[in-house]
Amino acid sequence: MYKCKFILILFLISFPFFSYSNDGATGIVKERMDKFQESKNLMRTINKSLSDNNFDIIRQSAEKLNKWAIEMHKYFPKGSEANISNKSQAGDNIWSDPDGFKKAVKKFEITSATLIKISQNKNIDDTVSSFRELAASCKGCHKQFRN
Repeated sequence: MYKCKFILILFLISFPFFSYSNDGATGIVKERMDKFQESKNLMRTINKSLSDNNFDIIRQSAEKLNKWAIEMHKYFPKGSEANISNKSQAGDNIWSDPDGFKKAVKKFEITSATLIKISQNKNIDDTVSSFRELAASCKGCHKQFRN
């Protein structure tokens, strides 16, 4: 139980990295921001499910995050960089350092796949640890590639 409370605190501290406001965004930028909002909600669901030991919901949510990780690159085409009119929070280095961005997204893909696998063992300590790694991959990518 202590570890679950710790992860909740860790996750709440990280919320600035998970804040999305898509007011005024359109097209692919709005779609991208909506996907990130969904990711934020899935991370909250996983966090709550850790306290409830609901491994099925953890796995299902991690599967959705993994699907997002696999398709994420499609939501960052050239021309969707941040500007005043599109409300994007995407950092310019997504396009200037595409290999670095791909590496960060791949880490998200791997950590979400790991959470899927680990949650099937229904071991809370291992699942919490895996969720921490997933949250760290999100935070690391946002820190490096988000305005």
